[in-house]
Amino acid sequence: MSDLTIRAMTDKDGDTVVAIYQDGIETGHATFAEEAGSWEDWNSGHIAECRLVAELNGEVVGWAGLSATSSRCVYRGVAEVSVYVSAAARGNGAGRALLSALIQASEDENIWTLTAGIFPENVGSIKVHASHGFKVLGTRERLGKMTHGPLAGRWRDVTYLERRSVIAGAN
Repeated sequence: MSDLTIRAMTDKDGDTVVAIYQDGIETGHATFAEEAGSWEDWNSGHIAECRLVAELNGEVVGWAGLSATSSRCVYRGVAEVSVYVSAAARGNGAGRALLSALIQASEDENIWTLTAGIFPENVGSIKVHASHGFKVLGTRERLGKMTHGPLAGRWRDVTYLERRSVIAGAN
């Protein structure tokens, strides 16, 4: 994707970010969430310093962000990764580029541990995370039941991955 650029997310990207999130929800393999909600919902749930979008030919086609894993100060350097790419841009390197840039942004913010919870069926996402230094910690079986879409009523496993920062010295 030669015309792909990664840049900081702005409030102007909000509607597109939410639409891409909803698109991911509808796949049934991205999250337990039933709906994306509003930009305000998304904005309040993500760390302000680590928000990126991928643009292809000037159009936002993906986003990446971090969520705090706990409000306790001892965990201030631990965050959960989210990377979503629009259906039209999947498989073309946007997710890989976003994750790489998100890792750098997290390092710049002295975040020492990144975590990810991924449905095992989302093999591509697990491979991309592994290629960026994430290690599989294990799989929690039947962690939650889908409440929407084609997989409604189905119990889902979640594979947990973790990446330790070399820069922050927590590896």
